[in-house]
Amino acid sequence: FKICFPNQMTNLQQILKFQQLSLGVKTAASLEQKRFKKGDFVVEYHGELLELAEAKKREAQYAEDPETGCYMYYFQYWSKTYCIDATTETDRLGRLVNHSKSGNCQTRLHPIDGKPHLILVASRDINAEEELLYDYGDRSKASISAHPWLKY
Repeated sequence: FKICFPNQMTNLQQILKFQQLSLGVKTAASLEQKRFKKGDFVVEYHGELLELAEAKKREAQYAEDPETGCYMYYFQYWSKTYCIDATTETDRLGRLVNHSKSGNCQTRLHPIDGKPHLILVASRDINAEEELLYDYGDRSKASISAHPWLKY
């Protein structure tokens, strides 16, 4: 498939604010807007690409201030562990896509100029006004204890 990173607001026009003070992303409501078909590029999980040691240092810093939050995604690429740190607020929406073990998106690594980019693609057809969700993949006891919603 072809990947490009145009203005991500084209098909993702609504940022949801939920009662629990979390955020989410929903597809556009307009009938003129394209729907996502299975396998389509949806959004990039955009942030700073870090090697493991730097990522662990940063994660420890974020843990010291619960107001900061933490939007870090660890992955393997060419037998090496990397992290995308998307903690810094931007207008990019990938960091706001919520978790569900039965989500409508899945992560893929897409190299551009030799660097891995983490993207979300539709795991099934996605309709207008549907919330975007993907499985964060973290099943560690410590994470589930701190964030029980990861079980679902």
